[in-house]
This record gives sequence, C-alpha cells and structure tokens, in this order.
Amino acid sequence: MKFFKIFLPAVAVLALAQSCITDKYITEQTIVQGVGIFSRTYVVKPGDWARNEGDNNPGSDNYLYAEFENPDITRTVIENGTVQAFIYVIYDAAQQLGAWNPLPYSYPMELIDESNKLFIAPEVIRLEFEPGRVTFILQDLDGIDPEDITNDMTIMVHVTV
Repeated sequence: MKFFKIFLPAVAVLALAQSCITDKYITEQTIVQGVGIFSRTYVVKPGDWARNEGDNNPGSDNYLYAEFENPDITRTVIENGTVQAFIYVIYDAAQQLGAWNPLPYSYPMELIDESNKLFIAPEVIRLEFEPGRVTFILQDLDGIDPEDITNDMTIMVHVTV
C-alpha cells in the first residue's frame, strides 16, 4: 500500500511534466555551411580618424571615427553570425606589457591640463559594422569633443559565421 502512495503521485508528476514539453519552447536553429572564424587586425593611426562634429555641447554628437573595409562581414554574418572586436592596451609601458580588451572599452587618455598637470580622461571606443565595412568610434563620455589621438591603436576584429 505504501508503494502505491509514493508510486502513483510520482507517475502523476512525471505525466504532468511530460505534457509541458511542447514545440513552442523549441527555437528554430539555422545551420550555416562553412562555419569559420575570420580575424583581421587593424592598426589605426592618428591620421585615420575623422571628426564628426556636433555643436560641442555636452550630450551632442561629437566623436572620432575610423572606417575600414572588412569583406568577411557579409549579409550571412549579420543574419546568422557575430562580429566582435578587441583593442590591445599597454598597461605597463616600461616593460611593454599589454592585454586584449573587448569593445566597447573605456580608453584612459592621459592628458595635460592648462596648469601642466597630468589627468586621465575616459574616452569610449566601440565598433559599428555593416556588410564589407567596420567603423571604430571614439567618443568622450560627456559628449564633448574627444581629445585628438596621438598614438596608434591596434584593434582585432573577429567575424564568426
């Protein structure tokens, strides 16, 4: 008798759980032939940056951008794949040690103010992409004009299909 008191409720729970599994919880999967990862490294030089100028007020649309071709980014990638970018940042200049950081990244710009004092201004660098093209955008966190870039930046873009 004790067996039926345990067994019957267990069977009822299992039956209810089984009835909850329906096709509505299964998402459609797209399988793309020729799956692969394509990587390109860009060395963005100071002269590669162009300036999009807003009205130079906080929150306006002021930023620097650098555009490059990337034939790996296709419609198939945009619909079924991923595009990721990483910037190489030196964290120990004396020993030339650095690390890859995913975008968007808050880039610590070292600047000198009017009284010849060093300070750090955070600039955010991010990636935008469309078929055949990547655009790196550098924007000041307060929306005012970002500082001029004086060093090369190394950015790696991974495209996964």
